[in-house]
Amino acid sequence: MEKIAVKSFKEALVPLVCAIHCILTPLATPVLSVLGHNTGVEYGLLVVAFVMAMTAFGFALRHHRNHIVWVMGLIGFLVWGVSLAGGFFPFSEAQGSTAGSVVVAGTLLWNGHLRHRAVCGKCICPIHRD
Repeated sequence: MEKIAVKSFKEALVPLVCAIHCILTPLATPVLSVLGHNTGVEYGLLVVAFVMAMTAFGFALRHHRNHIVWVMGLIGFLVWGVSLAGGFFPFSEAQGSTAGSVVVAGTLLWNGHLRHRAVCGKCICPIHRD
């Protein structure tokens, strides 16, 4: 029983860290502009977000087995990364980064919902009342 609790605690930390990241990023973005246009910082933030998201997807995928969430997250990161690289999109880097990050955030929310439903089952949570 204790092993399950420790494993669940580790899995619960991933969405918590993600939520903190999602709250702090919009607050830190204006501060980062002081550094000037630094592509190293942009790619660094993209890599950190990618590692965090893939960890969250990996933990949850074992429970809900919905690979569409993972694929949609990868598409979001692809759009985000290609826009940072000055890719072939007909819109600006800011628009591409925003679109990609919104897709990633949406898939992370969907992923968390699916994981909760798979792990919690029928409980008293208001999240998945049918």
